[in-house]
Amino acid sequence: MRLPIKMTIAAVACSLFITACSTTPTATPTPYKSAVTTEGYGYSSVQLTDNEYRVLFKATDRTPADIIQQYALQRAAEIAKKQNYNWLAIVKTDVDKRPVMARAVSHGTEKPKPFPTNQQCTMSGCSEVAQPMPIQGQNTVTETQINDVYFSIMVRMSNTQGSLGKNELSVDKILAEQADNVK
Repeated sequence: MRLPIKMTIAAVACSLFITACSTTPTATPTPYKSAVTTEGYGYSSVQLTDNEYRVLFKATDRTPADIIQQYALQRAAEIAKKQNYNWLAIVKTDVDKRPVMARAVSHGTEKPKPFPTNQQCTMSGCSEVAQPMPIQGQNTVTETQINDVYFSIMVRMSNTQGSLGKNELSVDKILAEQADNVK
């Protein structure tokens, strides 16, 4: 069964509208998570050589810079552990910021005002009736400009302590510290 052309166009328009709304970033801190798409927020990685990876963490500028760095390092340690490496060293870092429009949700703090009343009269008499009006104190969604932060690190991994130089880090120690921060 084929849909009429107008219904097909309407369905496509609705899906594009829903997609556009869902891809608009929210002006809130980015949690530690995998970036589901190439435009998504969170971590992603690319293997460069047998023991080198580039780890990217994309976040909103509402996420503190030290947290973004911790998330990238945590992901690098998870990769190292999965690849059976015990040590890693950060070879290079890079930060890029790009402006983007986002949704900001503000929470109203005003107490609701009483409904105004009007008299409504019928054949059986008159009575006061409350008139509906918008409730004060609700959430308001507005557009605001924020920056997307792209923080990337290139890491080299090894199983031999001391082989990566003085800046090498223990994979187990990184993962233990992150576990302590979550508690």
